[in-house]
Amino acid sequence: MIEESWFGPCNGPRCCMTRLRTILIISIFTSSIIVAPLAGTSIYFVASWGVPAGDGTWENPLDLATALSSKSPAKPGDILTLRGGTYQGAFVSMLSGTENNPITIREVPEARVTIDGSLTVQGAWATYWDFEVTNSNGDRTKARPAGVSIFGPHTKFINLIVHDAGDGMEFWTPAVDAEIYGCLIYDNGWQGPDPDRGHGHGIYTQNQTGTKRIVDNVLFNGYGWGIHAYTEGGSLNGFHIEGNTVFNSGSATRQGYHYDNILVGGLRPAERIELIGNYTYHTLGKGGRNRLGYSAPNKDVVVRDNYFAGGDSVLSVSGWQKVTMVGNTFLGLQNLLSLIRPAGAETSAYQIDNNTYLGGDASTPFNLQNQSVDFAQWQQAGNFDHNGRLVATPSKRPVGTKVFVRPNRYEPGRANVIVYNWDLKLNIEVDLDEVLMLGTPYEVRNVLDYYGDPVAVGTYSGAPVRLPMTGASTRPEFNAFVVFSRPHRYPVGSPRQ
Repeated sequence: MIEESWFGPCNGPRCCMTRLRTILIISIFTSSIIVAPLAGTSIYFVASWGVPAGDGTWENPLDLATALSSKSPAKPGDILTLRGGTYQGAFVSMLSGTENNPITIREVPEARVTIDGSLTVQGAWATYWDFEVTNSNGDRTKARPAGVSIFGPHTKFINLIVHDAGDGMEFWTPAVDAEIYGCLIYDNGWQGPDPDRGHGHGIYTQNQTGTKRIVDNVLFNGYGWGIHAYTEGGSLNGFHIEGNTVFNSGSATRQGYHYDNILVGGLRPAERIELIGNYTYHTLGKGGRNRLGYSAPNKDVVVRDNYFAGGDSVLSVSGWQKVTMVGNTFLGLQNLLSLIRPAGAETSAYQIDNNTYLGGDASTPFNLQNQSVDFAQWQQAGNFDHNGRLVATPSKRPVGTKVFVRPNRYEPGRANVIVYNWDLKLNIEVDLDEVLMLGTPYEVRNVLDYYGDPVAVGTYSGAPVRLPMTGASTRPEFNAFVVFSRPHRYPVGSPRQ
């Protein structure tokens, strides 16, 4: 029977069932991504102990393989509701809704749903929301399957937790105009035999038609790259990459040397690329970088309002015909920005201004056309950053504290919080007025220990919320948190429903 504490006193299974269906409809249909009318909507329940012959009721749920298959009873506009538990296997979804009536796959409120294996998505116009995908196989010495492989056009993946897989999420060309949003993607990949490098990226993606959206995700501590938009024979056309927090990519490898947090580039030209308001971090002195451009000539890229921190070269940009780069912060100990403008690129096509550069222990922290230059030479030779500024840090470390809050587009009262704690404070205070309403119960979870105890719990009074910055590999210098405006749906020790 459903827990009474979810919905208040209940008079029996029929009453609880009615309340559950009502809450599910309200919670899902108030989201901006669902535009189907309530009339005609069916809800089907799925359970780890369900059977192919199940009718999708609470008492007789479907199994997941059937619910996702071409034999699924779910039609456009319907909802598949996953009951708590562990679903083991390699699952393939063929679910297809329509533009105005997508199919939604989401967990029961208060449940923890775990797919232990993999999920491949082939269908279209479907939304996968708020469950966990992992791989319990502890052998990290050989290739392992991706957590989520996406081929379905117009699909959305919202607030998933994907960890300990091969690639975390593979986002391939057939997934036209699809979106990965608000997901936590960490500890993915494997270590090749010595002297091979680590393998398995947070998000591995290619695209040809339309625009893929990769927004407000948190990716960290994998064996490979973070966001890896790379190809040798495919296409890299049309990416909107915004609000992502990507840190210490490659840190799980034997070498302990970090890889790219964000790479967009390959052996084929890239075009229509946007990087807006992203936050990256490499532990200072541990290598790593961000890279736009690989070996092919590229067309156009917009880089705006990002905060790039750490790495041997904080950002490397090469081979683009058109670059717009404004309002960014670059922070590191050595090379802050490397730029190679290809032959024939027009000077007027490079709009680089209003950027802030922090640190740069070297006297020449810029690299322009493979020549190390100081800030004055950067401004003059490149005609760049006449409204930009370089702030030297004599202590060889940046100073101050920088906090960013990213409200979740699809779940009111939820947000990512990103903290650069250059003063190494043991605690920081965060203003959550744009996320929480007065009197709202809340909790905050550290992404480095997401399934552990919350680091802050309370009722929001309007005062700043204090968050601890100690106790893990990146702390106290850097950390990321997730804020919820209610007790989280899977408190530690709670039964899986």
